[in-house]
Amino acid sequence: MKVLARIRSLVPKKFERKHVLILIVLGIATFLRFYNVANTVQFLGDQGRDALIVSRIFRELDFVFIGPVTSVGNMYLGPLYYYFMVPFLWLTYPSPMGPVYAIALLGVVTVFLMYHLGKKFLSERVALIAATLFGLSAVVAQNTRFSWNPNPAPFVSLLLMYFTFKALQNVKYWIAVVVCFAVLIQLHYMTLLAGAAFGLVWLYQLFTKIKEKKPLKKMFTATTVGVLIFLLSLTPLVLFDIKHDGLNKKAFINILTKEETFAKNEHEAPTVLASTLINIRSRAKLILTDLSVGEHDSSFDTFIAFSLIAVLFYIVIRKFKKGRLASGEFIVFSFLITGIIGTALYRHNIYHHYIAYLFPAAFFSLAIILDYLYQKSMVGKILVGIFSFFFIQFNFIYGREMLESLGWTIANIQSVAQTIEDRVKPGEKYNIVLLNGTGDLNGQNYRYFLSTSDDKKIVSEEEFGQVETLFIIDEERKIEKEVDSPVYEIVVFPNKKPVEVYTIPDGPEITMLRKEQN
Repeated sequence: MKVLARIRSLVPKKFERKHVLILIVLGIATFLRFYNVANTVQFLGDQGRDALIVSRIFRELDFVFIGPVTSVGNMYLGPLYYYFMVPFLWLTYPSPMGPVYAIALLGVVTVFLMYHLGKKFLSERVALIAATLFGLSAVVAQNTRFSWNPNPAPFVSLLLMYFTFKALQNVKYWIAVVVCFAVLIQLHYMTLLAGAAFGLVWLYQLFTKIKEKKPLKKMFTATTVGVLIFLLSLTPLVLFDIKHDGLNKKAFINILTKEETFAKNEHEAPTVLASTLINIRSRAKLILTDLSVGEHDSSFDTFIAFSLIAVLFYIVIRKFKKGRLASGEFIVFSFLITGIIGTALYRHNIYHHYIAYLFPAAFFSLAIILDYLYQKSMVGKILVGIFSFFFIQFNFIYGREMLESLGWTIANIQSVAQTIEDRVKPGEKYNIVLLNGTGDLNGQNYRYFLSTSDDKKIVSEEEFGQVETLFIIDEERKIEKEVDSPVYEIVVFPNKKPVEVYTIPDGPEITMLRKEQN
């Protein structure tokens, strides 16, 4: 006991209070991101497509100039995420788990940086609260348990916020800000709103320098260098557009000019302004309450979200009037408000991965509010306690569900692919069609595993017309006769008489068609 007491006396009290807590948070965050991940990982069509493309980069040196296609607008992102995946998929190939582990690890690092960087541009207490909420959020953790291009966005966005803070101290950091922005928009186009956020800070610094009659040359030089780097990062997409008759540019213009994208929403608001005002309610709720305490009664959630925003406004305005508004708080506020208003302009549904870049700003905002309330009065402490109760309750329940094994795992997908490969002759040209209601007729997740074989590799898209054998994978089993499906690949296949129909236990029914031999 005396030895333990002696060791304890050597540990600084500050370490006990701060670092032990952050170590506990990091431990829980690691558990939430890695536990049972192989049996719960999402490996759908998008993930299969990405893994297939990336495997071709290091197996066939088939380098790409574009990244994933967007779900709305048929636009292509930059290829950066694919090249991020390359070393990790190569390490575990043919298993697609390498990028999954990389994303999970990046998620843990982001939790640590929420504290480490947050204390530099906010306060240590606010940073600790934010890191705790962020690290324990089941919604945030869920978005780090599979490989997908939006999932690194919180990490990059956090760096962008930090470098924006540094740029207010030294203008050369605007170069780093723009580099982060160039990376961010290759992950998801909704992150373009981050440009409006740091743009507000840039304008604030510009007007401040003009007011104080300080030289602007270094600021404009750094900004110009950053813009040039940004334009250089767009080179692959520009080359792609030149080759494909401006496909991306036309899609982007179509989204901006398409009336139903902005003018109306589910409530049929007649104008952009009316639609935006209606959407602000749901976007504020999504960003501030759904991420932390989950969905409850819509009116109650909306009330809580706007109450939180009102408190944040009050804090910012009060500190601004007293000349005590920290630049870090202004940055967080800029990201949050431009995010809410910007996403409110968008008519279609907004999902969590759309706003992944806002995760750090949302939890920093909550931390600022909770810290203020807790220090203000006993009523504030009670409100913080109520919020903590709902936060723990929601994330415990959702987190437990998130960690439970799926009925259909990545191993099952690989097993189904193996049954198909076992029925194919070496060198035989074969293809698959997937019937499951998602629209992924090519069955990209199954296709990835079928592409890993050297002598029984599934045909590429260019060879679809030369197929000798076709496998129809029916996951939903809603069609009585799969061969009567109106899918083009099935319709044009010359022989509709199945060679074999077999069923995977607790899985799909597979129909095998083969051309008649002359």
